[in-house]
Amino acid sequence: QDTYFSGDQLAQQLNISRTMVWKHIQALKEDGFMIESKRNAGYRLLPGYSLNAALIQSNLTMPTQVETFTTIDSTNTYLKNFLTNHSLKSPMAVIAEQQTNGYGRFKRNYYSPAHGGLYLSLCIPLTQTLKPSLLTTSVAVGVLHILQQFFPEQNFSVKWVNDIYANGKKIVGILTEATTDLESLSPTDVVIGIGINLTTEHFPAELKDKAQAAGTKLPADINLIAAKLINEIEVIAQDYQTGKYLTEYRQKLNLMNREVALQVGKKQITGVVQDVNDDGGIVIKMEDGSCQPFYSGEVKKVGCDDRLE
Repeated sequence: QDTYFSGDQLAQQLNISRTMVWKHIQALKEDGFMIESKRNAGYRLLPGYSLNAALIQSNLTMPTQVETFTTIDSTNTYLKNFLTNHSLKSPMAVIAEQQTNGYGRFKRNYYSPAHGGLYLSLCIPLTQTLKPSLLTTSVAVGVLHILQQFFPEQNFSVKWVNDIYANGKKIVGILTEATTDLESLSPTDVVIGIGINLTTEHFPAELKDKAQAAGTKLPADINLIAAKLINEIEVIAQDYQTGKYLTEYRQKLNLMNREVALQVGKKQITGVVQDVNDDGGIVIKMEDGSCQPFYSGEVKKVGCDDRLE
């Protein structure tokens, strides 16, 4: 993106005429790609939000089926519906520029406007026993790696189990769902949904004090960000059970040694966060002095307020 390529360079590399280069450039622009033309320099690709499956696949390190959509109801829903009639031998990614019915944990609506975010779901066939809490915490570390690469000026943290924050506001939501074989009742695939507010400018009134964008300017083309995220998560899915990502997760946890209220079903647990155990569960010191791990639930309140740094 920082390099210009002359018409002659492109013509020679592609073995076509300069006229054909120009025609292809115009076609790419019509498809939504932002391409800058500069006299005596050539062409360069500017960061943009137009998704292209072939461009994403060209930057992947593992065989992965990729489908992209301008608009979709939900990338997770699409993949789960796909799995009802198909079986996967290798990963499949579904990415959208906008979701009309995106959702997060507890089926809550996930705000997913166009030209501001990355909405990606990755389905990975299971080859080993699934450890949901450990996988989710490990994926959060992977997303942190990508965010820190593209937005190095931000100080990101993680809220157990799967939300990423900056400046006390939510940047990323992660949802892990498993599909189950009806005969064996064992998980066959895991669908990892990731919604990132990259440069979202306007949030609904109910989210203004709770969510923000990672930055004000898209640092790279959306296809490159998507590809790097897929590569990162696919590596993590292979080795997360070693627990190698937990140390970094603990370091980035914004709840350590803080009093929290954890909603588990209809019951609310109050205590002080002591640790995240080796299975990804949050360990809370109860009022009676005992420490108990929890593997599900939602942190509803931190200290005297809901603000997270």
